[in-house]
Amino acid sequence: MPATPNALAAAHRANTIATIARTRAASPAPVPNTEGRAALLEIAALLETAAHSLRTEEPGTWDGIVITNTMDWDASHALRTADEIAAAHPAIGFPPLFSQYVTAPVYGNEVGLPPSLLPGGPVLIAREGGLFARLHAIHGHLRRMPPARDTTALLEGAFALHWKHALLAASEAVAADRPCNRPAVPAAIEIATPGTTMALRRAHEAYGPTVTYGLTHRRLPCHVSNQGVTHTAVRMVSHRGATIATCDDDSHRNAAAVAARELYDSLG
Repeated sequence: MPATPNALAAAHRANTIATIARTRAASPAPVPNTEGRAALLEIAALLETAAHSLRTEEPGTWDGIVITNTMDWDASHALRTADEIAAAHPAIGFPPLFSQYVTAPVYGNEVGLPPSLLPGGPVLIAREGGLFARLHAIHGHLRRMPPARDTTALLEGAFALHWKHALLAASEAVAADRPCNRPAVPAAIEIATPGTTMALRRAHEAYGPTVTYGLTHRRLPCHVSNQGVTHTAVRMVSHRGATIATCDDDSHRNAAAVAARELYDSLG
């Protein structure tokens, strides 16, 4: 029994996106880098595996009725793995659940937008909003199951927009890391180690919103680890009672002061 029209439509989408991945991997642009190009090639191979399985796997039947809304294990596994690779390499411009484009003809699922970069300033909101509006329109056209040639053009347009979103995310990360855009480090006043919560509250009333003091015990880890390895905290930073443990490394202490303020703000 030949593959169903739904499976063939999904196979076409998988092959189209595989071609997009291989084309992007061959791009001389600085993003994706060598690791990103390798990820794109791996994704392309997985998509081609899924497409082959969708084209050749015989559909199941139930009481003589052909089942059109299922996908065999090989195709499903290849698509799940491709999604995982995309999620681990956001700079390649493939959203973490991009396989929704492939499965939609079979499962009838919606295709979601990529994770938003918000919160951000008005310029970022406007630029991302424009990309999302165009993606939403393309998704609407794809939902109508157009002919193969139109589907190819729509997918190429969608993944061009995903690429622009990845570049926008990269530029926003660079901007956020500039010294002028980093959060100011609160000045932490050194105080004697308070014995009680009430004593800490009084210290804040006397010395200001952010204080730091030595720990009398060494059972807490520093809030910053070195390549995943934790080490002992020797002091506490408190912002209005929200506390973060840290070692005596200057950068860790500064980060603890910022983190304590953000923790306090998050608590309302």
